[in-house]
Amino acid sequence: MEEADVERVLGRYAGTWSIWRSDAGRWYATRLTRALSREQLAANLSMTVHADDAEALDTLLTEQERLASTTT
Repeated sequence: MEEADVERVLGRYAGTWSIWRSDAGRWYATRLTRALSREQLAANLSMTVHADDAEALDTLLTEQERLASTTT
């Protein structure tokens, strides 16, 4: 993934997720909202997700946003 693509992922989720890359090269994102409810957790929402690269993280975050939109 190109640097511009990484910046796009960071920009897309700014204000919603805190995104960083670990020293080992894995990508992480943590929600910037309050704790999830039991219902949200049961619907497979996560407070923190991780992936091998920024592209995979983008896919995970897109899915998390989709799940959040269908969960109260």
